This record gives sequence, C-alpha cells and structure tokens, in this order.
Amino acid sequence: MKVFVFGGGGDVGEYVLKKLAAENHEAITIAETENRAEELKMIGAADVCVTKDYDFVDAISGCEAIIYIAGANPTAGENRNVLVDKEAVARAMEEARTQGIERVVYLSPARVDESAESQDTGGKKIPEELIKLDVFTYTVVYSSRGVHKPGKGTIDVITSPRKKVMEIPYEDVAAVLVESLTNKATYNKTLKVVPGNTPIENAFKSV
Repeated sequence: MKVFVFGGGGDVGEYVLKKLAAENHEAITIAETENRAEELKMIGAADVCVTKDYDFVDAISGCEAIIYIAGANPTAGENRNVLVDKEAVARAMEEARTQGIERVVYLSPARVDESAESQDTGGKKIPEELIKLDVFTYTVVYSSRGVHKPGKGTIDVITSPRKKVMEIPYEDVAAVLVESLTNKATYNKTLKVVPGNTPIENAFKSV
C-alpha cells in the first residue's frame, strides 16, 4: 500500500517509516531539507517531498492511505497549551478527498490519561472530529506518553484509565498505527493504547 505519512520526521514517525518499509508498504513523507530527506529515505521512506511551505499536493498523488501523526510531542500533557495545527489537518483531509484517499489513521496529540478539560485546551480534539465527520474510513489512536525505549510489540487497548498509565515506547505506538492500516477491526474506531502484554494484532480483536 502506498501511504503518505504526515509527521514522518518525528519520534513516532521515524518508526512508522521503518515499519512500513519492513511490511512492504511504500511510505511517502515530507522534509524541509535535502539532507533530512536523505536521512528519512535511509530509515525507510520510499520517497520524500522536500518543501518549506508544507506543499504536499503532488507528493500525495497516488497514495491509498494517510497516517497523520499530530503533535506527537513528549511535552504534551495536562493543561499544556500544545496546539495541533487544525488548519494543516483540514488541508490534508481536503486534499485526501480530492485525491480519492479513503483510509486515514490519526494519532491524537492528546494522551489517554489526559483530562477532558486538558484535551479541550488548544482544541486538540477538533481535527479528529473533522476526520470522523468526513468520508474517511478512520482509526483514531490515543496513546500514553511515548518514550525512547525498545518496543515490545505488545499493548493493551483500554476503555478508560483506572490508574496512571505507564509510558509506552514510540516504536510500539508506530506499530499500532501501521497495523491499523489494514486491520479491519480498527476501522471507524477510536483506540486508547497503553503498554501491556498482548500482541498488537490480538489486542485489536477485542476492540
């Protein structure tokens, strides 16, 4: 599958590019410099659009799906005014409609253990509401706080946090996003993902 990755240069994004390549998907992303584009190709991107003004229109042509990593910022959290660029998401979804792309996997900038008040701060939930109202077959993923640790390939999908949740490796968050692309159990679902002991594919059977 040819997949356009928004946020391919971030902490989760690099693992997404690597995972897509390992599973024989064709990952396309964007970078601001030629040097960074070469780095992302070495990680796993099949092609990288170099742009400083977020012009991705030509690069997204022919893609079958989008993975959008919104504000995957390790400092996002309670009462922090971390804003996701709502206009950028809206522009990406508008172009996806124009290109006939139906599949969208969206990583929310809000965490699973973040209060509703904090999630509303900065309008973090507005982009996913836009995606859900549109024509897409979506999967929205919330995760606990990401960290740079080796992934385990195991998670739990929860309905609500009963206690403060543990940190999750970026690599496992990326694996969730890539597995969601083709796993129909995740279609039109919102997943709350935390560290656990269940292999990712098996964890999706209960959603």
